[in-house]
Order: sequence, then structure tokens, then C-alpha cells
Amino acid sequence: MMSLKNRVRGSENDSVANQLIQSWEHDSDTLKFRRASSNFIYSFERNGIRHFLRFIHEEDNTIEKIQAELDFMLYLLANGYPTVAPVLSKNGNRIETIRAADNGCYYGVVFEQAKGIHLPLDRMTDRHAQEWGRSLASMHILSGAYTSGEAKRGSWLDALTFVSSVLQRHPCEEGARRELEQVRRQLSELPASAEHMGLIHYDFETDNIFYDEEESRYCAIDFDDAMIHWYAMDIVSAIADLTEQEEDNTQRKIEHFLSGYRSIKPLDECYVELFPLFQRFSDLYTFARLFRSVEDMDVQSSPEWAIQLKDKLLKVCDRIRERFRPTVELRPVDQSNWYTCTQLEVTDEQKNVFPVPVVYWLAESAYCGFTPLAMYTGEQLVGFAVCAIDPEDGSNWIMAYMIDHKFQHRGLGRSGMEELIRYMKEKHGCDKIVLGHRTENKRASNLYASLGFVEVGRDEREVIRELKISK
Repeated sequence: MMSLKNRVRGSENDSVANQLIQSWEHDSDTLKFRRASSNFIYSFERNGIRHFLRFIHEEDNTIEKIQAELDFMLYLLANGYPTVAPVLSKNGNRIETIRAADNGCYYGVVFEQAKGIHLPLDRMTDRHAQEWGRSLASMHILSGAYTSGEAKRGSWLDALTFVSSVLQRHPCEEGARRELEQVRRQLSELPASAEHMGLIHYDFETDNIFYDEEESRYCAIDFDDAMIHWYAMDIVSAIADLTEQEEDNTQRKIEHFLSGYRSIKPLDECYVELFPLFQRFSDLYTFARLFRSVEDMDVQSSPEWAIQLKDKLLKVCDRIRERFRPTVELRPVDQSNWYTCTQLEVTDEQKNVFPVPVVYWLAESAYCGFTPLAMYTGEQLVGFAVCAIDPEDGSNWIMAYMIDHKFQHRGLGRSGMEELIRYMKEKHGCDKIVLGHRTENKRASNLYASLGFVEVGRDEREVIRELKISK
């Protein structure tokens, strides 16, 4: 993903494209802008045949990575796999470099047009979905036998190192940082055998494949995101758009894709079960790339389209950020977990604002009709809450709420409170929820306020807050 700053510069007056195209044979007055996302793409004609110019700024890619991409594509072509061939320039080069005035270097490549047609998901039949899976598996078979030359592609570890470098510039992104640590650890524990791992496309979705009806096969383009990764990652990224749809035939298309893949290359069920982990990698990598793309953009000097695009990209980041927050499940306190609940503790510093131990709340719940709840993430007990209905006015109260000291600073406090609010709303159909906290408990005050709890009373010891529940 190129930076917005460079996207604005590189598209200005088409000057970079007009400079680069001079290095290739082309029909005059046929150069046309197509799009700009990860790269700038222009089409042009050469002896009446359409070709494509692709270029990017040196800040957004390196010439070594581009060379590694072309090497792999040429290897695939040499082994009969349908992709597009890079075209030699007038100088006999596959990559040409120009230096723009006060704007650094740009690297340009020209490709032939892919054979076939773009086939969107809504026009894809079961047979097309099977061919799609077969096409990806066939590429993975060839990838397994591929020996890269001097120019080598990066790996999933390099991608996560990039994520880390972006997050270091944004220390407030605690959720993303926690997710990075977890994803890196879980991927590091997977077998790294050649049977399940190699150079993958990483973006084998419908925009980058063209169906050749005559040959009954797909032609793949855009290998610029390729990296060393588990083959299952390629499957997850390919069908990502399908997994987000809710149409009745979506799951059937996924099953046909997988059956097509398995007809060419084995796919262990254990890796299918790991699809959610690979999707988490994709979310994290996308988040970092988008965040990096909007850095250092001067809004004051940018055109309106770039400002609107920045807002759009940041909204995508917001949606991904929500996925980094841990999921909390509320469970009853019973004979299987009551003792473990009593072992939960806040930090020593917090005991002055949460002085009553869990065992007291369990005892009071048993005799006063309160409802104690254990909070879990996965099978790990992380916190405790108590809710109650005031017998005098029927108001719903959160009597106690805590996250164990070992699990704080992970976003569990907010996730747990949101789940507790949802539980109380569904369980009791209440129109408001009331809680209290010590006046000196600033962390609790900030959390509750951010969730919509409004202060309705206070004394020297306690603040009372209410949350209005919309019907």
C-alpha cells in the first residue's frame, strides 16, 4: 500500500507515467490512468495491443522486491502456469528507474494484458469456484519446487516486523500491539515444513485473476504482495470477500473452492481450523499498511479526493481495530469455578478502590439475591462481576466489577463491561443500568464515562452513574 503523500505526488499531471513510458515502445497518445492503490497503473497500446505500465515510489517498494516478483512470475510462465509476462524496455531491462524532480525515484514495469475476463463473485458458478481453487493449488505446487535467485521475497516474519515498526510510531494502539504479540507467538509455534509453506501470492482474489473460458483456467496477475507464508494464508486471503458475504450460496462457493484446491494439493483439516489465525494476520498487516499510508500526509496541501480517501482508510482501520479487542464471555458462578473466582485479585494499588474481596461478594450474592458472574476469554478466567435488581424501585445495578491483575491492560475491561451491559439488557429488558465507583478510581471513571455512564450523584466516597438503554 503506497502512502497517500506519494499517491498525490505520483499522479500529478501524469508526469511520472509520461516519463516512464518513454522507455518502452508504445503507440502515441494511448497512455491512460487506470488506478492507484498499491501501485500506479496505466494502460497503453503497443502496435494496437493493450499493455499496462505499473510503477511505484522508492519509499513504498524496493527494486529488489520487484525483481524477486518478476523472477517468480517468469518461473511460473516457464512451467506453464498462466500469468502475465513482463515486457523488456528499449534498454533491454524489465525494470526502469526515473528520478522525479525533488521527489525521489520511481520504479516502472510493463506487463502484457492478461488473457481472459474478470469474473466477479456474483457471476462465478460452482465450476468457476472449483477452477479458482485448482488454480491456486497449482501455483502452490510450483512454489514448492521454486528456488529463488539473488532477489528474495520477504516472509511473514518480515511482514510482522513491518507491523511492529508502524505500531512503534503509534504507542496508543495497545490492542494492535497485543494482537501482534499473540499472532507472532501462535504462528511461530506452527510447523514450517515445505509441504505447507512457500512463496504465496497473498492477494489471489477475483480482482487479480482472469478466467479464460477457452482454456477453462485462470490467469493470475499482481504478485507484488507475494511472501513466504503458509499456503493456508493464501486460501484465506483469496476467499476473504466470500467469508464476509451473507448470501445463501456463499458457503457453497467456498466449499467448491476448497474441493478444487484439494483435487490438486492436499489440505490438512488442521490448517482449515487455523483459518481464523491467518485472518488475524491479514487484519493486522492490513491495519498497519493502511495506517502507514496516511502518515505524514499534509492535509492543508492535499486535494479533496486525497482527504476523503484518508478518512475512508481511517474508517477501515477503525473497523479492524474493533477486531483486536478480546472477546469476553460471561458464565454463571457454580461449584466448578467458585473457588477459582475467589483467587481473582486486583493490583495492590487498586485495593483501596476495590477493597472487598471476591469471596465476600459470593457470600453476599448467596444471601441477598445478587447474581455473580465469571468472566472468561476462551477457557481462561479473567474477571468477576455482580449485578442485582433493587427490590424497592426495580433498578438494575452493577454491584461489583473487576479484572484480575494478571489480565489488565489488555482491553478486557471494556470488552467485559460491554458484554455485561448486553447481558443485563437481554436478561432483564432494563431501560437503565446504575453503578457506583470510588471517587479516586480514575480508570473506572474514564471507562464508564466512555461507555455512556453519566454521573448522577456523588459524595466524598462514591460516584453514582447511570447508563440509559435505548429500546
